[in-house]
Amino acid sequence: MMMYLYAGRTLIRQRGAATLLLTTLMVSLMLIVAGRAALLSRYQLAEVQHDIERRQSFWLAEGGLECLWAQVRSNQAGQTLPSACQPIEHQIQWISPREQQLTVTVGKTTLQKRYRLPLPDMAGSVKTTSRLILTQPAAFAPDVARFNSSGDWACIALRYKYDFYAPSVTTYHPDQLPYLLYSGFPVHSGRCAASYHSVELPVKSAQSDYQYTPGLSPFQDLFGVPVQRWFDVMSQPQVGRIPDTLNDAVSGNLRYTTASALPQARLNQKCGSQIEDLVWRGEMIIWVYGGCVLSDPDVQRINTAIQTKFPRQGIILLIQDGVVGIESHHPLQGMLYQFISPQHPAMVFQSWGDTALQTTLIESLVSLKPQFSITPEQVSYFQHGSFYPAGGLVLDADRHFAVVQGRMDFHYRRDLLMTPLSLIRPARWLGGSWNER
Repeated sequence: MMMYLYAGRTLIRQRGAATLLLTTLMVSLMLIVAGRAALLSRYQLAEVQHDIERRQSFWLAEGGLECLWAQVRSNQAGQTLPSACQPIEHQIQWISPREQQLTVTVGKTTLQKRYRLPLPDMAGSVKTTSRLILTQPAAFAPDVARFNSSGDWACIALRYKYDFYAPSVTTYHPDQLPYLLYSGFPVHSGRCAASYHSVELPVKSAQSDYQYTPGLSPFQDLFGVPVQRWFDVMSQPQVGRIPDTLNDAVSGNLRYTTASALPQARLNQKCGSQIEDLVWRGEMIIWVYGGCVLSDPDVQRINTAIQTKFPRQGIILLIQDGVVGIESHHPLQGMLYQFISPQHPAMVFQSWGDTALQTTLIESLVSLKPQFSITPEQVSYFQHGSFYPAGGLVLDADRHFAVVQGRMDFHYRRDLLMTPLSLIRPARWLGGSWNER
């Protein structure tokens, strides 16, 4: 009897131990599961927090990038936004002579956008479809196109479509010029590549800094549209037009709806004062319809107006379908563009007799004989003196003659074009950005 009772107690104890062990195991498993669940929850919470932070930094970076881009565009257009962007870490980097990259960093998020500057498509201080004749040796501060493999600049002084003549040509290295001539542009090496650098060479022996460009289309190069659409550019409200009779007296818009409706272009004897007046009125792109002759006092007064209204900026002065004559020893703070429209490809220039330059022009043409036999009626552009337009010279009078009487020392400043050109051809995003639009 006692033995059976002892065995029963032993069995009960064994069952209790098993139950206790099972309970302990179950509790342990529950604690493990609960611990893992809690740890997983902490991981999930941390991941959610990190995701929130990533998203916050992303949207802060995007907002900062868009704000800075708006600031860049407004600055290039000579405008000021009402409020500045929130302080944010950013960098503007030169990618090429015509491209920059804007980089914004917020936390671990970095966003970049690359954009094209409001500049002509092709480099060149002078571009001509006219048959250009320089009567004396000429020197040029070049525009720059790209780096070559050695890190030097591809310097471009002049592009010509047909003929170009000068006794000799010289191109400056960028580091030979005051830094302000290349304001805002990196010139770390400051040297032209050997194949893009001519020094006192005749044109036939010049290097690639003087480029024969048979496909040259200066209008599209500057304004970004085919030359057949020149009237669209002329009609834009950002363009100041001369004479004022082209405009509606109330709205100020061009009163003509087609190019064929325009009146006959004539020599404008008062173009100098009218250009000056438009600059004082705040116009940076000035379109003169008809011929124009500028004297040295004209150039000086126009420069004074530019320097007062647009400090350290320039204008684009386009003169259409007529003779262009310059008699000056002062540079123009901007670009000068002579444009003979496709409607008048065979224009004969008979207006020189109504200008004070006729005698000087005839004497210059006589001095060119026998190498050149040219009549005044074949000459679309004539310049007497050391004048040059610092923002670039474009002679877009296909196959007609352009004659420069006097030594040319051309100090090109590409920065003078940024603001006026941005009014009708603003900076734009390029492919490869994080969010292309």
